[in-house]
Amino acid sequence: MNSKDFSSPREEALTVAMNTRKRILEGEGKAVDVLRACSVIANTLTKADDRKWITNELEGYKRGEKVPPYRNIKVFLRDVTSNFGQYEYTDVQEDAHFLSCAREKGEPLYYQKQRLIEVFEFSIDITTIDNILAKIIDRCLDFLNKIIAELQYGGIVEYLMEGIRQETDQKLTMLDSRIAEETQSLFTNLNSTNPAEWSKVGHSCRKIFQLLADKVFPPRDEPYTTKDEKTLEVDESHFINRLCAFLDMKAESAERKFVTSEIEYFESYFRQTVTYSQMVEHNKSVEKFHANMLAIHTYLASSEILKYV
Repeated sequence: MNSKDFSSPREEALTVAMNTRKRILEGEGKAVDVLRACSVIANTLTKADDRKWITNELEGYKRGEKVPPYRNIKVFLRDVTSNFGQYEYTDVQEDAHFLSCAREKGEPLYYQKQRLIEVFEFSIDITTIDNILAKIIDRCLDFLNKIIAELQYGGIVEYLMEGIRQETDQKLTMLDSRIAEETQSLFTNLNSTNPAEWSKVGHSCRKIFQLLADKVFPPRDEPYTTKDEKTLEVDESHFINRLCAFLDMKAESAERKFVTSEIEYFESYFRQTVTYSQMVEHNKSVEKFHANMLAIHTYLASSEILKYV
């Protein structure tokens, strides 16, 4: 199924997770295939810690890098000269592809270790390889169960926001391609694992408001008088006033009382969001939570304006 068949990345991740879990429970899930599916999910949902583990399993662990407990196994080191030896723990660093190929061939893995002038040999039998691959699948199953629970039962707000975001993005793009560039920049920075990028979300959110105001209510030199006789400066610098003027201008007389109170609310909301964006923009150590909240507020406010476009 093509990704465009899904209504959101979350829906795609949930579908992949449920299908993969089904294959595992039916005994048809091979370690490499399951890891690839989990990699898609981790990338889609930006699960950095899970993504690192999955990548290590698919590409192999680097020398000196800590491996999961199931990859630290007990082997018999045999001195090739004397045939005497001892049991010792060693890390299995090979990727899941390599281990799966050895399993399919039914061949143990043989290794040598040199210590000073002594050379030791040891092997990893098929049973141990089977156990490592089974542990990988078990950990993938735990990951999939967590993701399914999160998306099905814990992600209602995220699901609703995804719908608002998609509809809003489509309308913003139709208004001005520059707004589309800012929304793309917003999510690129928001999804970054580098905290230094999160502060850039503030600039994008403020720019979205400015560009939106330019399209729905271009700057005017003369003030705008609202239906309740309130005067607003609507020149280029007063973009929040211009958004409020647009709402006032579009309000039907029959709903004026309701819309007037709504405009007062959104005027305060716009101003607080812009202030919030400036705080985020100039705070290089902003937390991801604040960047996320700013993006949510920006989309909620923008979607209200777009109702009247």
